[in-house]
Amino acid sequence: MKRIAAIAIIVLLAPFREAPALDYTQLNAVKLLRSEKRFDEAIKKLEAMATQADDADENFHYLDLAIEIASGSLKNADRALALANTVKDLARRDFANLRVFSDFKRYDEALERVRDQKIDEWPVRCRGRAHAILADIYRLRGDDASAQGHRLKAIASPGAEAVVRGNAATDAAQLYLKQGDTRKAEEMFRQALDISPAYFAWRNTSVIALSRLLIQTQRAREAVKLFEGMDFSKVENIHARGQLLEASARAFLAAGKKIKAVETFDVLLQSGISDTWKDRLNKELDHMAEDF
Repeated sequence: MKRIAAIAIIVLLAPFREAPALDYTQLNAVKLLRSEKRFDEAIKKLEAMATQADDADENFHYLDLAIEIASGSLKNADRALALANTVKDLARRDFANLRVFSDFKRYDEALERVRDQKIDEWPVRCRGRAHAILADIYRLRGDDASAQGHRLKAIASPGAEAVVRGNAATDAAQLYLKQGDTRKAEEMFRQALDISPAYFAWRNTSVIALSRLLIQTQRAREAVKLFEGMDFSKVENIHARGQLLEASARAFLAAGKKIKAVETFDVLLQSGISDTWKDRLNKELDHMAEDF
């Protein structure tokens, strides 16, 4: 469920597309209250803002943030559900309930809430996220076909956030790969890469997985191209940066560019990775030196 929580948090921080106006002064006050762990006060302020909001999207935006606090910070399912049920618009209210039931692993209730619902007619901000949540629920239940169906719908949802579509495309590609359908896997990995050039976790995963697939299918030069122009220093997470550097080095090695591979391995060794990782690489480099 970490994936669902991460999606919810990132979406809340993303630019709000649909509401014509938001009270950013009050939202900044809410942000301060959260930083001070005054969660109950933050929720009450958001509830008051939602009550005064005439626009359905504005009302939902405030309550969606309040639900995030109730679920993520207070771990209070009853409070989160109460907030969800005050959302003015019915479709947005159904989504809010789906989200809360999923957050608290009440999957039967989550699925029942959206049974026979026309999710693809929901507001833009909700439909992609709803499909992503349902994909995760079905994945956890071992229903790969249903999970994949919802991933594909999340990818195709107009206006869905990049993080929603990117995660869905990456997960869809990995399932195709697991099923042995390398053509669809490659297509979906490339679709994930086209969603955003930024170094999101899902994009890093797709780059690495696609490079491995290209190497396995004797297309190492194409794998090398995946890393052209990549600024590894912009990847803040040390482990993720190391994985990308290693994948890049292996692409160079497979393409016969041994000197470039060794240089990249050297950068990797100096990037702050663990001693265990360093030991494995040093042993491999020792064997490689014997072959030069």
